[in-house]
Amino acid sequence: MDLYQENEEKETVNVDDVMSDSETDSTEEIDAHALITTLYSDQRKTKSEEGKGTKTKQEYALLVNDLEKQFVKKKMKNYEKAITVEAKHKRQIQQEMNELQRDMKCQVQELKADTESKIAMKKDAIQSRDASIQLYKDEQKSLQEKLQKLNEKQQDLAMK
Repeated sequence: MDLYQENEEKETVNVDDVMSDSETDSTEEIDAHALITTLYSDQRKTKSEEGKGTKTKQEYALLVNDLEKQFVKKKMKNYEKAITVEAKHKRQIQQEMNELQRDMKCQVQELKADTESKIAMKKDAIQSRDASIQLYKDEQKSLQEKLQKLNEKQQDLAMK
């Protein structure tokens, strides 16, 4: 029996890049349809445990559904952490920009132009952080919808 990993979705955002500052589990990316392992067994030599019989198609479907839900929940937590990290960086940049604006009041004309360019760069960085946060929130919404669909699927499977 061959076990394959199939990645159906492509993420629009790579949370691991943002999370490099945080403590997270880094998982290896596996190509779509990548062979994970091959299992070999001789049925005559394989012992079966009582109570560990073969599962029905419905039980396997419920198991896979639960695994997908756990994966989606983990991704949602990672996005939440990424949003927190981005907001923290945004606040730091805002504080630096406020400091530059206070310092600019006391500077001579030659230094003001340099400070103004630094302030403009800080504003661009803040806009970039805002865009990233919005992207993460959008990804979270799509994951929430997926989780809702998985819950509906689980209910349908349980009814069968």
